[in-house]
Amino acid sequence: MTATTMTCVDVAEVALSALRWLDAHQEEFRLPDTPHDPRHGRDLTLRPLGELARLTHVIAGLDCLGTEGRRMAAALFDFAWEETGHGEVLATIARREPFATYPLEIYAAFALAGRRHGGLDAQLRRITTTRMWRTAERDATRTLGVLGAERDAGLTQHRDPRAVLPHTWLGGGAEPWTFTAETGYAATHTVFHLTDWCTDPGGLTATLCEHLRLWLPAWLDCSVEAGHWDLTGELLAVAAMLPGQVDVTSAWQALAGARRADGALAETAELDREGAGFHQCYHSTLVTAFSATLTAGRAAS
Repeated sequence: MTATTMTCVDVAEVALSALRWLDAHQEEFRLPDTPHDPRHGRDLTLRPLGELARLTHVIAGLDCLGTEGRRMAAALFDFAWEETGHGEVLATIARREPFATYPLEIYAAFALAGRRHGGLDAQLRRITTTRMWRTAERDATRTLGVLGAERDAGLTQHRDPRAVLPHTWLGGGAEPWTFTAETGYAATHTVFHLTDWCTDPGGLTATLCEHLRLWLPAWLDCSVEAGHWDLTGELLAVAAMLPGQVDVTSAWQALAGARRADGALAETAELDREGAGFHQCYHSTLVTAFSATLTAGRAAS
């Protein structure tokens, strides 16, 4: 079965316009000269670059936006790899912070694409087999993210994701009406980590797919009403992957209508009214490109 047809929104064009904005703002993803210096907040430096790498890798791999879309996504991914010094920046951080998970989580997207750094690979093979790594106290959704990164980097997963899933908000069967922005992000990321960023629906059980198919429209209504465009985009990415029909037409109309003329989208309507800058737009614009590409690919298939 196919997803609900987007009769009023050209999702491929939404994806391309978002990619054009990201391409035009590539320089703002550059790392500082000393990215390993703790004085540089990684949420403003490494995190945006890692998210750019992860999602442009998925977009380029889906290959449903034509030559322009494939070229922009691949070029942005290549740029992100160059910014890490072909992995040396991440290796340096891993040596300084051996039990930090974020160097692995960023590196995993590159490793999945065959971009490897031998020293970092060796470091990760050692660290991820320690008792410290296995017993670190992380929340369940975060643990799924680390396990997914281990998988993508070709490492042995330190736990079985199926044993972790029941401890998440989504997998534990929390009441659907307890949905908030926080639980919504936990739910979308649970799905992302189990399905290799919505490219492998087989990572979800049939029961969980049915639960999402039933409740996603209501959660989308909440996010749209709140003007929370970043979360709306993540929920639409999940909807694009689910089997069966999920009516997301009104959510796509709202998201597409909230974009700026240049293709950018602020994380929330409130931030847009306040004149959101790059750091308030890059993630929601990247997620829009991601979810629109998934939706376009689903419609084409």
